[in-house]
Amino acid sequence: MALSFAAWQPYLLVLVFIALGVMAAGFLWKDRRAHLVRAAGWTLFAFYWPFQAPEFFWPTQTSEPDPINGWFTLLGPIFLLYIAWHEVKSYQWGEDPAALKWFTGASVVAAATYFVIAEIPTVATWLMWETARESAWLYNVAFFGGADRAFVNFYAGESHICLPEGAGYPSARCPGGSYAVTVILACTAIQSIMIFVGAIASLRAPSRRKWIAYAFTVPTVYVLNLFRNAGIVYGYIDLEWGMFGVDPFEWMHSWVGKIGSLIAMVAIALGLFATLPELHSNILDLFDLRKRVKPGFYDRRPPPPPSVVEPAPAGDA
Repeated sequence: MALSFAAWQPYLLVLVFIALGVMAAGFLWKDRRAHLVRAAGWTLFAFYWPFQAPEFFWPTQTSEPDPINGWFTLLGPIFLLYIAWHEVKSYQWGEDPAALKWFTGASVVAAATYFVIAEIPTVATWLMWETARESAWLYNVAFFGGADRAFVNFYAGESHICLPEGAGYPSARCPGGSYAVTVILACTAIQSIMIFVGAIASLRAPSRRKWIAYAFTVPTVYVLNLFRNAGIVYGYIDLEWGMFGVDPFEWMHSWVGKIGSLIAMVAIALGLFATLPELHSNILDLFDLRKRVKPGFYDRRPPPPPSVVEPAPAGDA
C-alpha cells in the first residue's frame, strides 16, 4: 500500500534539515567547490516543496484551502533548481557571485528558524497563543472601540479566536461563545520576520546599519500581521465579504490577506533599500541571472559616459 502524503512528512522533514545543513556548509566553506555543495543543497530543498501542495489544494477537516501558497509550492522549486544550476555554472566558470551566496545564507536562516520552531511544540504553541491573544485585542480595539467582543480559548492544543454566541459558528472550541478562526503557526508572521532577518544577517554590510534594519522590519512586520489577523476576522465574520463566488473566509484569508501581506513585504523591502543598498544590489543581481549566459557577467564594468562635445563659440565657423 502506498504511503499517504501525511506519512511521508517525517521523511521529508529529515530531507529539509539535511538540505539546510548542506546549504549552510556551502555558505561557510571558502573553497571553490562550495558552489557544488550549495547546488546539492538547493536540489534537495526543492524536492521537499511539491509534496506540500496537497495540503493547500485539498485541505483536511482541520485546515483551509490556500491556493496561493499551493502554487508557490509547485512553482517555487523551479526557481530553486535554477539557482542550483547557476551554482554549478559558478563552479565551472570559477566565479563567486555575491548574490548567490547571500541568497543561500538568507534562505538557511529563514527556513531553519521556521522549521526548528515548528518542531518545538512549546515554542510554537506559545507563539500561536500570543498572536491569537493580541489579534483578538486589536480586533476589539480597532473595530469595536475596545469592547470585549473577541476572546481566545485554548482547545485541543490550538489557540482559537472566539466571539459572542451567534456572531460566529457553534463549536466546542469556543465554549460560551462562537468560533471565528484558529491561529496556526503561519498566522504568527514568523516566516515573514525570519525572511527579513535572514536577508539582513547574510549581507556584507556594517553592523550598525544592519541593526537599524532589524529595528525597522521586525516590529513593523509583527504589527502589520496583527492587523491582518484582526482584519480577516472582521471581514469574514462581521462584513461577510466575499467576491467572485469565493467563500468569505477563503476570500479574506487566501486572497485579501495574502495579497496584502505581499504588498506590505515589498513596501518594507523598498524602505530597507535606503538603509541597506547592498540588499537592493543583491536582489537586482538575482533578477539579472537570466542574462548570465557566459563567464564574466558580474565582472562587467558600466559603459563609459558618452563624450561631450563642447559647442564652438559663436563666430568661429
